[in-house]
Amino acid sequence: MAELSDFVDDKPWLEETPLLQELTIDHQIEGVRLNRLFTHEDGRGDLTVLFSNLNEAIELVPHVYVVTAVAGSIRAWVYHKRQSDRLAFTNGSFRVALYDLRPTSRTYGKLNVMDVGERNKVLLTIPPEVVHGVHNRGTVAATFINMPTRVYDASNPDKSRLPYGNQGIPYVFD
Repeated sequence: MAELSDFVDDKPWLEETPLLQELTIDHQIEGVRLNRLFTHEDGRGDLTVLFSNLNEAIELVPHVYVVTAVAGSIRAWVYHKRQSDRLAFTNGSFRVALYDLRPTSRTYGKLNVMDVGERNKVLLTIPPEVVHGVHNRGTVAATFINMPTRVYDASNPDKSRLPYGNQGIPYVFD
């Protein structure tokens, strides 16, 4: 039988490889955060840190779920009144569109579009009242993980929807 003393401690990750790196895009919507996700690989596969309070204090993660999007599917349009979505994209090929409809926001009426997934691993934080949609641009099903700031309450869902194709959102996924 093995004993605890038989195990060998892991070697530290190299300090020059951060867990998360803050990103910005042109005309970024107020309150939206983007973090590059880094993948650590070895002969068995890889590991990607999705969220960590190692470098900064983070809001509680009370609810975590994975979303599977079939090839070519579009999940749009939605916003939340009380929660932020924190979407981690690590596989597939997704296009995400964000639209700021908050009348008091400095970026009211701004649109952000970004390609994320296996080739651009990111954690995207979307604040309340920012409309968003996701398109799986790939040829196979792909997943992303959501770690919202509030627990889902089936009796009082914090989700408001507008059908995709509504002319009030100035974006069409291609």
